[in-house]
Amino acid sequence: MKKLICLISVCLLVASCEKYETEPVSQDQTFKRPLSDSEMLLKTNLDQAAQILADVIQDESVMNELDVLSREGREFYNIPFSELMDESKSLSASFRNLRDGFLNACSSSESKGNSPDLAGFLAKNDCYIYCPYPTSFYPKGNKSYTVVAHPIDNDVENTGYRYDGKRILKVKVNEEYTDKYMVLMVMPKDEDRDDLWKAYSDSQSDAKADPIYVVKIGKVWCADYCGGLFEGELELKIARGYPEYNLTTGAVTGKMSTVIPIDYPRSYAKAAIKGWTVHSNGGWYPEFTNWDTNWRPEKVQQCILVYEYDKVKESTISTNLGYKKDNLSPTITTTFKMTYSGDFLGLAEWDRAWFMRTNSNPEPGDEVKDGLTVRKTCSKFKLTTPLSIYN
Repeated sequence: MKKLICLISVCLLVASCEKYETEPVSQDQTFKRPLSDSEMLLKTNLDQAAQILADVIQDESVMNELDVLSREGREFYNIPFSELMDESKSLSASFRNLRDGFLNACSSSESKGNSPDLAGFLAKNDCYIYCPYPTSFYPKGNKSYTVVAHPIDNDVENTGYRYDGKRILKVKVNEEYTDKYMVLMVMPKDEDRDDLWKAYSDSQSDAKADPIYVVKIGKVWCADYCGGLFEGELELKIARGYPEYNLTTGAVTGKMSTVIPIDYPRSYAKAAIKGWTVHSNGGWYPEFTNWDTNWRPEKVQQCILVYEYDKVKESTISTNLGYKKDNLSPTITTTFKMTYSGDFLGLAEWDRAWFMRTNSNPEPGDEVKDGLTVRKTCSKFKLTTPLSIYN
């Protein structure tokens, strides 16, 4: 989940704009949390930026520049204001018409008594323009965007701005709205991720052995937004619970490996939820990161935990792990509690013998992707687990 951070205080007065049509925007029971003064300032500035952007993108040259942000197979989904406003950056050159149009509109707005140096505020506070879904999700020829700012007080909906002829309509924008209309979003800074998770080294996993079994997280599929539209991209986390044997005491304890972070595109989540097979690879996102650098035979049972990160939620779940020192020794099982922060997407206990036998040899009823058995942690999350064996 994206934490909303505002570090700079800038005075802002908002003047009414005559070209906007005031139409009723239906209200619902969406929870809106109270905001601090700095958050109110951020909310107001983001909304003013959305109104300006809605006007600027009516220029065909600007729309042509935005094509790279919204095409199928796009390489990036957002435009940081800090780079857009810095002419030394290559991104700024790629969106020159957008930059110039936005700066000119900001200057005009300032002359009417609105926010001083709005562009500077957005850049200094790491705000950005975000396109959640590509144009291929919509009927051909549809190039009209609704522009909406993050509401700050909730992650579900906000009032957006859409051109209808020569007037701009105020409309309620939420996930359902994006099923019909293309959307550009003005977003606040994402939370810092330096301390989001702790890495626990599976030292025994890297011990030399012959052969070495390397298991990767291949492709992942998630049919859950894990929050409202303004959550943006999904911050998936995948962790491994494994058994560790104490040579001195003979005890087996549970450990949690390094957490694998995956920035799962929201467009892939929509494709998975809608059951689309053409768009966004049907929701299958390529990751290909090591899950276990050596799944040794002694680790007879491990577990995989999947969640979508949310800093305000913390939960604990128990799992069973198994260790077998050698063929003549009994299997020792232990219960291990794993703590995570976010929306739970499932935990699965994997028996090593079963995993190795079925990974590329599916059992009856198993789903197959790229020649590999599809693993599941819940009905909404699936993945493939490529295995490499090194002698």
